[in-house]
Amino acid sequence: MPSRPKALWRCPRCGESFTTRNQWHSCGKFDLEALFEGKATGARKLYERFVTLVERCGPSTVIPQRSRIAFQVRMRFAALTPQKTCLKGHLVLAERRESPCFEKIESLSPRSHVHVFRLSSEADFTPEFERLVREAYRVGEQKHVV
Repeated sequence: MPSRPKALWRCPRCGESFTTRNQWHSCGKFDLEALFEGKATGARKLYERFVTLVERCGPSTVIPQRSRIAFQVRMRFAALTPQKTCLKGHLVLAERRESPCFEKIESLSPRSHVHVFRLSSEADFTPEFERLVREAYRVGEQKHVV
């Protein structure tokens, strides 16, 4: 019988949930609209397209932070930072995935790799990118853990 996942720790100050107790975060309540102030309409449309892609994977929580927007199932698996005309972002994957989708990959541990990307237009939502978002979502569910 599979074991039950460990309960999430909830920050007593801001109420956000984490897989690790006392995990560092930008504690506070932040506004999604404020992150898009002064940004081009196209950046907001790209964000909405990304949200639709994540919603196709399953339920998740969208967490506006001081300078970015995080996406969480159990773990945070993706984040977006609105820029003037585009979005910078990252996906957390269990393995390094070399791809033209990514500008940079940072390995945090053997099973945690941050893949940095930029979304400048609808054309950036390639089938490969969409597949990688689904893979990151599974990391968020912690289905990559053996």
